[in-house]
Amino acid sequence: MEDNSTLLQVSAYSGLIGALLTQTLIGLFSYVGDKRKSDTELKKTYRNKQVDIAENFYYVTGEKMAIVKKNIGYWKNYNNSRSEKSLDFLNKEMMKLNTYMQKLDAENWKYNLISLYFDVSLTNDLMIASNLKSKDLYLKVLDLTDEIKHALEESKGDLYELYTNAINEMCKHYEDIYAKMANDMSVVKLGLLTEFGLK
Repeated sequence: MEDNSTLLQVSAYSGLIGALLTQTLIGLFSYVGDKRKSDTELKKTYRNKQVDIAENFYYVTGEKMAIVKKNIGYWKNYNNSRSEKSLDFLNKEMMKLNTYMQKLDAENWKYNLISLYFDVSLTNDLMIASNLKSKDLYLKVLDLTDEIKHALEESKGDLYELYTNAINEMCKHYEDIYAKMANDMSVVKLGLLTEFGLK
């Protein structure tokens, strides 16, 4: 009888251990499945946000690059200009550039989030510093333009030389910014291709 009692106890404990082990494994598999589903959803959300930010970045950067290139062309082609009308034209074009750039920045706040998702060279701090330098260079051009307008005819030659140098310095600065923008667009494109496993 004792053998039956021992056998019953061992069977009961085995059943209990089996049930506990089964419940533990079911809980573990459920946890792993839920965790994987949560991770997949999180990655999907991140990827969607990354694509949204990248699209906005491409739009804004493309617009800015087109404007910068257009204005570099104006300044380089007209930097030997000797009339007040052409100087006024260049200044108006520069004001349009600044106004449109400010509008782009104001309406496209997502553009400022690009460094959260991609390793771009033109971070917000660098862009602010670059904008300050742009303003300084532009003010220098404006000051020389004003001096040319109010100078005596015999001293205008020297001022035009200074003006040409200031224009060339400003164009060089904008060409550097343009190159960084182009590089950042490549970085974003490569990042997206890598994210989607296409590279």
